[in-house]
Amino acid sequence: MVWTFVSMIFFVVLFFIGSVQLQGAQSIVFQVIGFGGMIFSLLYGLLISQHSSQRQQEHDKSFPE
Repeated sequence: MVWTFVSMIFFVVLFFIGSVQLQGAQSIVFQVIGFGGMIFSLLYGLLISQHSSQRQQEHDKSFPE
């Protein structure tokens, strides 16, 4: 989860660098990479959290209290 958060911050910074610091084609490329990375990080974090909760549910079913 920490890796997901760090990558999300990196892509957000990359997106803002593209929108504020650069102009023209470089700006568009940085924004596209930053936005795509943000979406990927969000979906990856969702996938990891869903997988861990599913694993926890299977563990709870295997060992009832």
